[in-house]
Amino acid sequence: MSGVVDREELGRVWREAAGSSPPPAPSPEPITFMGAPLVSADGLLGSDLAVLGLPLGAWQDAPAAVRAASRRYAGWLVAAQAESGVRVADYGDVAADTADSAATFVRAHERVADVLAAGAAPLILGGDALVTVPVLQVLAGKLQGRLGVIAFSPRVDLDFEAADSGAGRWMRALELGVCAPRNVVLIGDRGAPDEARARRAGAALGVLRYGLADVAEAGVVTVAREALESACAGSEAVYVSVDLGVVERLGDPVGLSAGDLSLALRTVAGVRLAAADVCGVDR
Repeated sequence: MSGVVDREELGRVWREAAGSSPPPAPSPEPITFMGAPLVSADGLLGSDLAVLGLPLGAWQDAPAAVRAASRRYAGWLVAAQAESGVRVADYGDVAADTADSAATFVRAHERVADVLAAGAAPLILGGDALVTVPVLQVLAGKLQGRLGVIAFSPRVDLDFEAADSGAGRWMRALELGVCAPRNVVLIGDRGAPDEARARRAGAALGVLRYGLADVAEAGVVTVAREALESACAGSEAVYVSVDLGVVERLGDPVGLSAGDLSLALRTVAGVRLAAADVCGVDR
């Protein structure tokens, strides 16, 4: 058939059309929290909330996991920004040194201080609940008044003998003097037998605790409202912590439902936020 080009000729033309080297592939867009812009320290100015990853210990991939899961909600952030004017930025991750936790804490202090200096509230992404501690250490030197705490967690994390781990993070907060026991509210612990001593210590100090049974009996919205009232009483601002292990079927069949956690967070959303964290992420 006249005008037909055979396969060999087609292949030769195709190879020649490639030129000396293929065009460079476009650089992939960085994965950020809910699609928020990735910024340097200078870009934090004007932000209301700045996301900061803190990969501690064996939880190196936790910030990336949270960011990847949040991508599906990017449209929600755009809508919230248009509706309320809230401005969210992603400040990347603290450079973690697995062999030197003290050095990692120093870097975390510097990055959190950058966020606060820009007038924004830090939202820390991590796995280990220990991510709370360096933020509390910075806030202890920045706040003029007391800090309130509302923590959703499967544990009470009031172990005095484990003050350098996530299991003692709220004891560390009390030791720092950044908050008074009556302003600390713990929601969702499972009543584990190995935390009986920590629960008794918390009760003796005046820490307000709502275990899973208390939430089921009173209802999550009532509990969240009471928590907000207690955390805000006489405090300058509130720290909100969410350990995702509190959610049922995330490591344990017993816990708060995702819907209940969402309702509770919506109830406390109007608080003056000093900082927040999302931890308990292991994948």
